[in-house]
Amino acid sequence: MSAGRYWRSLPQRSGSELAFGFGIRWSFPMYFHLELDGASVNTGYPSHRRMSLAAGALVVATSLLVSCSASPDGGSGSAATTFTVAGSDPANLTPGNTWAWNEEMLIFTPPMAVGEDGVPVPAAAESVTSEDQKVWTFKLREGWTFHNGEPVTAQSYVDSWNATALGSNGWLQNYNFVNIEGYADLNPAEGDPTATELSGLEIVSDTEFTVTLTEPSGLFPYSVTSFAFAPMPKAAFEDPEGYDKAPIGNGPYAIVGSYSPNEPIVLERFEEYQGEAGQSDEIVFSPYQSMDTAFNDLLAGNVDVVYPVPTDRLADVDQRVDGRTAVAKIPSLSYFGFPTWDQRFADRRVREAFSMAIDREALTSTILKGSGVPAKSLAESSTFGGVDNTCAACEFDPDGAKALLESAGGWSGPLTLWAYQYGNNDQILQAVANQLRNNLGIEDITFQIDPFAKFTETIGAQAADGPFFAGWGAYYPHIEAMLDPFGSPTGAANESGFSNDEFNTLMNTGRALPLEEGLPYFQEAESLFWEEMTVMPLYFGKYTVAWSEKIESVPVGFAGLGSLAAVEVVE
Repeated sequence: MSAGRYWRSLPQRSGSELAFGFGIRWSFPMYFHLELDGASVNTGYPSHRRMSLAAGALVVATSLLVSCSASPDGGSGSAATTFTVAGSDPANLTPGNTWAWNEEMLIFTPPMAVGEDGVPVPAAAESVTSEDQKVWTFKLREGWTFHNGEPVTAQSYVDSWNATALGSNGWLQNYNFVNIEGYADLNPAEGDPTATELSGLEIVSDTEFTVTLTEPSGLFPYSVTSFAFAPMPKAAFEDPEGYDKAPIGNGPYAIVGSYSPNEPIVLERFEEYQGEAGQSDEIVFSPYQSMDTAFNDLLAGNVDVVYPVPTDRLADVDQRVDGRTAVAKIPSLSYFGFPTWDQRFADRRVREAFSMAIDREALTSTILKGSGVPAKSLAESSTFGGVDNTCAACEFDPDGAKALLESAGGWSGPLTLWAYQYGNNDQILQAVANQLRNNLGIEDITFQIDPFAKFTETIGAQAADGPFFAGWGAYYPHIEAMLDPFGSPTGAANESGFSNDEFNTLMNTGRALPLEEGLPYFQEAESLFWEEMTVMPLYFGKYTVAWSEKIESVPVGFAGLGSLAAVEVVE
């Protein structure tokens, strides 16, 4: 089991286009699949089914923030603190059937959270433990209630997880539960489900339940940091449609009224919350169609937080907002996949020569302008277990590249670089083409930039006749979440056909061990991966948040924006 949240990534997109993140195939320890404006997003447990190709630079499955202002506080006469979060229209708010990360993580508190060091820590759960990495025991904190006063119990979690895992419900977060025993019965390949409850869930008491996985996974605690694993009260099952518009959660903020399409969503602080209290009285989420528009509103004083800052605004964003910015730690990789089905790329030396011919420092400084840094590994060091500079052929060495290409028989004829239509993809292809011309002597280079759907179809059919520009982002910050998609037989980003039995053995061994113990196996697996060089890392994406002077600061982390409950209003 690959316990990670992967999401294939597109370049930074507006909140209405969703992010991840987080054309992203992001993933958690379960895969979910999403279509947005022609972009494909996967997140969650790898279901070991081939997911559609997504490409680009990363999309953050978290929404965007926005404005902040003070408003009168009812009868007290004091000013209530309020800020507005502008992003995409969520469409749904049931935790198992939405992508609304920022809203959901305020309305709900999952069992675990990702700590500042990238390791899962208890949240709504007092502890999540296992002796064999296959059977996990969840002990809940006592005294927690939903916003309507109903106690949060083990039954609340089990009911919620069963509803999301039931295939006939058709909920978006279904794949997050694929590696829990009984999932296949709720999601048969053909016909109707033969069960409505996951056999791997067992209630021990009101505050304890166990989860049995189909195979051991020391990474499972990462899975349950997602809102997909949040509990729901009885009202969710009594009136599912009504609940979807006015969810009752167990988080630090409760919804005011109900959701209406393309209208702001207002959340107010839940005073009985048993965790760390929210800093602001009220948080408003307002839908934006474009982050360019949101950024202009920020500069005009109409919006307080924009995430991510559009790439073309990064050059002077610090000056424009007087340094009120921060960069998220999301693990995301933009790369070129090699068409190993094309005989011209069958020799590894050719693939390595292409990689050595690219000056990643020059590309990121001139084209990306702060939205990316050179990538010379699959997982950067900010990722748990990630090690920088593991790819020897990712070092810029034009003379060595040319000699290596000549030793493989040289290059003759035209070359096509592939990408999909979005943002500055054409500029990236042009920059790479210029370096290949200058450093390898390949003169006849053309581009094929197609609509996303056609691009995906072409790569999936192995019809591309040149390197293709794509991206991957990991929703949880662990090295496994970057290795599995590219190297495993069913890896969702393994379009280039990497295959190595020893790699698979190392990955499986690492997954079956506790987090720390598994790291050496994953790191050794990455070393094996570079012996084939089926992909050429280009850059790690960087995603910047900017805020107004009305806000103290905005936390960022491995999922993009950090907890908005911690945002303090200073005016």
